[in-house]
Amino acid sequence: MSVKVLILICFLSAVLAYPRDDRQDQWRQNPQPPQRQPQFNLQGGGSPKQGIDLSLDTRVPVWQSHNGRHEFDATGQYSQHLGGRYGNSPPNWGVGGQYTFRF
Repeated sequence: MSVKVLILICFLSAVLAYPRDDRQDQWRQNPQPPQRQPQFNLQGGGSPKQGIDLSLDTRVPVWQSHNGRHEFDATGQYSQHLGGRYGNSPPNWGVGGQYTFRF
């Protein structure tokens, strides 16, 4: 009797795990990718005696393919230590790009 129950459980597991094919409906609808917004991240902290650390990161969408699988974003960053015992540090700047591909 336990063998029959084991076979039944295996059969039910296989039926429930069988993948559904919903991809055909997705390709027929030709969905448009969502509009992406620029992202900004500003961080800072410290105290007047020790100085303040300031950091700004940004990511701006430049290009996106019609199906939304390919994207290119421009990135930039700025950071600097302001005030405190040792004064201001020189600013750190950076620019770059980020390519994304979705499988």
